[in-house]
Amino acid sequence: MPDSRTSLRSAPGRAARPADEPPPGNARQRLLAAGLDLFADKGFRATSVRELARAAGVNVAAISYHFGDKAALYREIFSASMRDQLPGSAMPLDAMGFREAIVAFYRGFLEPLKAGPQAAAMARLHYREYFEPTGVWQEVLEREVRPQFELLLRLLQRELGLARADRDLQRLALAIVAMAVHPFSCRDEVQALAPAVIDSPRNIDLLAQRLAGYACAIVADERLRRGERS
Repeated sequence: MPDSRTSLRSAPGRAARPADEPPPGNARQRLLAAGLDLFADKGFRATSVRELARAAGVNVAAISYHFGDKAALYREIFSASMRDQLPGSAMPLDAMGFREAIVAFYRGFLEPLKAGPQAAAMARLHYREYFEPTGVWQEVLEREVRPQFELLLRLLQRELGLARADRDLQRLALAIVAMAVHPFSCRDEVQALAPAVIDSPRNIDLLAQRLAGYACAIVADERLRRGERS
């Protein structure tokens, strides 16, 4: 059985090589890397099994052996791209202080930006799924995204001393997540408008620190607003 927790970070990205030289990595890694590029560029339906095998330097049977079929390969690539974009579930955010947890949250979220061209391919893949849906996004939303969103709600609920997560807390959580999503999903725009913000691992980590500060500021504003309302 293939490991469903495989990360795309372990898969080699596209690189120039002699025509007769096979891509680096084992067959599974090569299929993940080739699939990310092809699905991002052409979409799921327009990408053939033969194209995938040719780009990965494997025979067509390798797709069935490692993943079952093209749809399962796509599902794994899309799921892995989301896991790479979200803080790992093993991170003990619940045990951290609020600011430390938010810094860790943003660092984990922005980590894929350090992958360079691979991060751009991941963003294109997500865009294609929005406009050419296969049904995978809903599965990933429930399995990968919802647990992280609920974790953030718990952190905010604890920080604000609330008995339950109400609608305003959900709005707050969405605002905090949106600040992390934008540099990733709008990577091309960020590179055009303010390239130095994400041009190195150091600056990406600095962005995570700044976003955590902005998040703490809007949490403080929400605390003040709730105090004035009570």
